[in-house]
Amino acid sequence: MKTVLVISATEKSRAYFLEFLRGCQYEDISLAENAAEALALMDAREYDLCIINAPLPDAGGVDLALRAVRHGNSQGLLIVAEDRADDARAAVEPAGVFVVVKPLRRGALLGAVHGMSIAHNRMSAMREQNVNLKQKLEDAKHISRAKSILITGLKMSEPQAHRFIEKQAMERRITKGEVARRVIGTYVINNYEE
Repeated sequence: MKTVLVISATEKSRAYFLEFLRGCQYEDISLAENAAEALALMDAREYDLCIINAPLPDAGGVDLALRAVRHGNSQGLLIVAEDRADDARAAVEPAGVFVVVKPLRRGALLGAVHGMSIAHNRMSAMREQNVNLKQKLEDAKHISRAKSILITGLKMSEPQAHRFIEKQAMERRITKGEVARRVIGTYVINNYEE
């Protein structure tokens, strides 16, 4: 995790989190003192980690924590008073937000931040894998369609169409998916597709 947003009402608590996070090797840290300021910062960029020290002057923190993890790959940490912990957990843990109870202990905060870092890294890897799988699926669809066009329009056999796409990809040093997209673009214009 690289970017952190800390939302806490008092200057003293923001200074504590800033010092703590710098000690954990985080350098790109933004600070907000209320929900409105935090929302403006979240709209401007994505944060890897969002720490909300509730309550805030203009919000309880639950909605803000849910907003923080709703988009992108952000991990959220909601810090609440002990008497609000059960309600907060019920509201935010299903969305993946960590909850830590006040009075805040450094060890508990360290454990939560470490856990969020692990979760963030795992989610990032899974998102990248998902993007790669989607690209492979799209390429497979295009390759299948291009083969169909080559078979129908140019009267190639399936092995010939397959070999044509592979050979073009090797010669041009592009992916088979890109060759397929070019075939589709070229031959659909010439009405070779059924």
